[in-house]
This record gives sequence, C-alpha cells and structure tokens, in this order.
Amino acid sequence: MDDTTDTFGLVGETLAGKYRVERVIAKGGFGAVYYARHTELDTPVAIKVLMVPGRFHDGSRAEFLEMFKREARTIASLGHAAIVRVIDFGSARFASGDESPWMALEWLEGRTLEADLDHRPPGVGRSPREALDLFRPAFDALSCAHAAGIAHRDIKPANLMLVKARRGEPALRMLDFGIAKVMEADEQPGSGQTATRTGLSSYSLYYAAPEQLSHARTGPWTDVHAVALIVVELLTGRRAYRAADAVAVYSDILDRERPTPGRVGVDVGPWEPVLARALALRPAERYANADELLAALEACLDPAEEAWRSGQSAVALVAATMPAVQPARASSQAPPSAAPRATTTPAPRAAWRAPLAAGVGLALAAAGVYAATRPAPASARPTIAEARPIAPAPVEPVAAVSPAVPPAPVVVVPPAPVAVAPTAPVPAAPSRHVALAAGAPAALASARHAHHGRPARDPTATAGAQGPVTVATPTPAPGPSIVIE
Repeated sequence: MDDTTDTFGLVGETLAGKYRVERVIAKGGFGAVYYARHTELDTPVAIKVLMVPGRFHDGSRAEFLEMFKREARTIASLGHAAIVRVIDFGSARFASGDESPWMALEWLEGRTLEADLDHRPPGVGRSPREALDLFRPAFDALSCAHAAGIAHRDIKPANLMLVKARRGEPALRMLDFGIAKVMEADEQPGSGQTATRTGLSSYSLYYAAPEQLSHARTGPWTDVHAVALIVVELLTGRRAYRAADAVAVYSDILDRERPTPGRVGVDVGPWEPVLARALALRPAERYANADELLAALEACLDPAEEAWRSGQSAVALVAATMPAVQPARASSQAPPSAAPRATTTPAPRAAWRAPLAAGVGLALAAAGVYAATRPAPASARPTIAEARPIAPAPVEPVAAVSPAVPPAPVVVVPPAPVAVAPTAPVPAAPSRHVALAAGAPAALASARHAHHGRPARDPTATAGAQGPVTVATPTPAPGPSIVIE
C-alpha cells in the first residue's frame, strides 16, 4: 500500500515496553502494520494494530476487544508452518485516545504473491500442477484453521507471501488473520442472502464472495471462494475480475456465469467444473472447506495437466503458423542514404482479382459500344442513296434474314474494328434502325444489351417490328445482322 501515514502515532514509541517501532510498512482500512524490533532480543517483528470500528461504543467496544484476544490466542495455538507465527498481542491506548488491539508477528523476508503475479507477463499462467504445488501450503494452512473452526475471510495475493525455504525454493506463507472469525460449532453456510452484522467483517473487493457483499453469514466456504479465485488467477495469469470501477466489479461478482479459466480460453479439463463449484453463487453449493476443494483438485490433476498442455501446444502452433510481418531491409542496390521502407502484408489475391476483372470487362464493353455508335469519318461513312422508283414491276419487299442458328452467348472480349459495308439504297421514308451488313462481330449487340442489363434481342425481330425495309439491289449475302437503335 502506498499510504504510510502513522495513524496511531507509534513511530518512535516503544510498545508494551519491548517493541521499538521504527516505521510504517502498510496501511489499510482496518489497521496498520509497523516494522519494529524487540528491545531485548534485537530481532525484527511486525506490529499489526487493528482499528476498532466506529459503531462499537462502550460495552460493545469491550466485547470486541475481548473477542480479538480470544481469536489471537486461537490463531497462536494453530502453530502451522505456513501460517505467520503470532509472538505477542494486547491492547493499548494510542495517540487517537482510543484503545485498540495490536498483535506482534514474526517478520518475514520475501515478496507477496501479488508482487509475483504483477511481475509475470500478462496472460501467462502456470500449469495446474505448478499452481497446486505453489498453493499447497496455503491449502494446508486453511485446512488446519478450518478444522479449528477459524475462517480467514480476507484471503488475497497480498496476504500470501513467498519466502525462501531452507532449500532455496519459494514457500507460501499465509498472513493477516487479524479479521479472522472463530466459528460456532454448529455454524453452517446459508443461502448468502440473509444479512448478518455480527463481529468484524472485511474483504478485498476483487476477491470477495457474494455473501460478503450482502453481509450474509461467512465462514470456511467464503475462504473456498477466495482460494478458487486465486487458483484461477494462477492458471490464467490475470485477475478473475478485471473491471476498473467498483460497480462493474460488484456486477461481475454476482453474475451467474462464474469466472472460471474456460471463460478466458484456458483449458484445464476436469478442473473447470471443480472451480465452477468452488465459485458457486450460493455458499451451500460450494465445497464446505479447503480440504474438500483440495481433494477434488488432486483427484483429477493429471487429466487437467494434460488438457492444459494440449491447449498451450495448440495456441503455440497457431501462433507459429500465422504469418509474421517482417521489417523491410534496405536494398543492397539502394544508396546509403535511402531509408528502408516498411512492408505491409499484401491483400489476398481473391480480394482484388474479381473487382479488377469486372472493371476491365465493363470498360471493354463500353469501348465497344462507343466504337460502334460514334459517327464514322466522312471518307468511311456508308453512302445512303436516294430511293429511285423501279419500273415497270415493283420489287417485293425483302425482310431481313435471320441467321439459321441463333448466336450463342458471347463473353465480352475487346471488340475488333467494325467494318461497315455500304448498304443498298433504302426507301425515302427513313427508319429508326439501320441494318448493317454481315462482317460486324456479333458480340457488339450482346455487349450493348448486357451493358443496359437486358438480354440481347433478336435483331431480325427488332427490325421486323418496325415494318418492312426496302433494300436496293444487289441484295447483300445473308448473315448475322446487328441492329443499333
């Protein structure tokens, strides 16, 4: 904690005639921790002073102090290697004028589990076996406390310290039983919805159980919930609840979908339902104590480890097969002053080929229509002679001859130059349609109608619909006709 204000005015004082207080180590909502030295033994100790809640006055304050002493004696009697040892305890009247309880604890050198998690790469967790091996001392400590009828009620990474054991490997020690609760012999978990206000209640929001938010009955089942949250954090490398504001964290804690490793894509096989039960919303649906949770985790440790390693291998394989963007290197032929260019990943071919082909096709179709419909130069224009009467016998009207075989659909291709042959003289009454002689490519009509979104029509039928066309002799050879409106 960053706040090192000396709330109780203890720095420089000697507590109980034998603990010389030197500095503030940490401060929280319910008290402060000081570094002190035993004046006779010259050994370091940690002094934890508990702040009495403001709601306790007169008789209730005396009752609270007596309860604290009773709990301190019970914790001191545990004598478990993974629980920080209680050296001394008492109560004193400090600078504030109020009497508050204090506890002298053994001084531990190391760093908290919270600091260890903060120094790991984000999202890089431990395997189930690694997590269980690391946390096993805490399971043993809680098992001892629960068997003695004591619930910690504020388990979090900041209250777990990694210290070096005799062989050099880190060993986990459990701190801060200052707000522990001594359970009644017949006390059972409730629904988590009935509020109670007995004793001292405190919790850290990111590791709180639903019943703590509603001030319902707490106990070993509350510790089970907190332990499961820490195990999830060890496996995933990230806190189970990550919202920034308290309102969102409250909502997450009460969410029906529990924060198991599977929610963030970490496969732990049979551990998933075990942790889901330990994190159940209703206390009665959880494991009753740390022993039951540890037994459930150990029973399926091997398949959980195998599932986790298979999942990590799959993630590594996907990461290895993904193309990496390599930084551009300066060309050996470039001048020394030329800076290397950043490379970008080219777009997939399928993403640009289709639009390019469509664009080219439309451009070619438009060019073909334009070439066919634009006015021809004077030297190349077909001469339309005036119609001359033919005597003595009238000539039969000649209808345009349709090809014997309908033209097949033609794929749009670059149009060839259109050769327009001079047509025979036509009657004086001009028609809107001009029939061009054979030799023009049939693709022109199809391309033009395709451009307008209509199917190509039979040029003969179109010309016929306008009436007969009189063509002067000689009659051109029958062939495909192209009609241009």
